[in-house]
Amino acid sequence: MADYDRVVSLSREEFERSGPSVAELRDVSKSTKSDDVDIARMERLLDLREGMLAEDEYYLQRVECECGRRLTMYDFVFTGLVDAGHSRSLIVHTFLGNKLVVNDARPIRCSACARKGPRPWYRMPQSYGCRPPA
Repeated sequence: MADYDRVVSLSREEFERSGPSVAELRDVSKSTKSDDVDIARMERLLDLREGMLAEDEYYLQRVECECGRRLTMYDFVFTGLVDAGHSRSLIVHTFLGNKLVVNDARPIRCSACARKGPRPWYRMPQSYGCRPPA
């Protein structure tokens, strides 16, 4: 199981170069920004008090599952718990900690139908992201 204490932080410059541009994040044809409902669902899944994740922005490359549902960062968190075996603690530290983290994109699982889909990029502009697939 991954351990946040062993995660190496990038510099702010490296982090900024690693992901989609602000314009891409804001472009609704390219990304899905988590709304308040999605953020509240993530908080419940991670056993957090209401509002703990509300100050940040969460983006996922715009992807629709074969079942027709648009995937969100909730599906990313779900995938981390179910498929990657990450602890809630690791995910919470990654979201709220002070390290700047970028990983390679991995397949994401739809939380509604459980199908594994593509490898979209994910982004929290303040601390975490997954690189767009090459």
